[in-house]
Amino acid sequence: LVGRDSYIGSSKVPAIGGEYCPADQFVDIRNSIPMIHEAVDYMVGMGYMNGMDASHFGPNLELNRAMMVTILYRIAGSPAVEADSTFADVPADVFYTAPVAWAVENGISDGSPPGASVTRQQLVTLLYRYAVLMGYDVSVGEDTNILSYDDIFSVSEYAIPAFQWACGAGVVNGTTESTLSPLGTATRAQFAVMLQRFCEKV
Repeated sequence: LVGRDSYIGSSKVPAIGGEYCPADQFVDIRNSIPMIHEAVDYMVGMGYMNGMDASHFGPNLELNRAMMVTILYRIAGSPAVEADSTFADVPADVFYTAPVAWAVENGISDGSPPGASVTRQQLVTLLYRYAVLMGYDVSVGEDTNILSYDDIFSVSEYAIPAFQWACGAGVVNGTTESTLSPLGTATRAQFAVMLQRFCEKV
């Protein structure tokens, strides 16, 4: 990590042997590839993501809807919600109570089970809805040719505008040069990479 930039809060600082490296507290991140390590640095340093415990980030764990809406809620500044969630599977005093209520209030999420894994097309769609809510320019990528991907016909119709925007804006790449893998699930590490791109590009 010597010489690589890292993040503490909103300040970018040099990571010298990991001394200022937010991700270095996690034993399962220390030896990750630079793209993942730097994304976790950014997300943890900015306060958008936490570890699964004090020494593990859980990079290969599947992202679920509770995690995703909570992270988007934090990026939005943790705004007040008008009412607590009324969903039976969302307790009144857990970390995702307010985020779920906020996401449903603002049309980002439809109240699907919080523990459900997030597919790549669901992830991109929720991120797209968040961008619209925040007034970001989602016209970027409208003309992006995603038809070049071999599995484009596996993308649900509702997710096509989201993929066009995300691919065109450089937020999301294919899983290979020829596949988007819309029905595949996303890991916490993958989401950290996407969100770093989103925050820096959008």
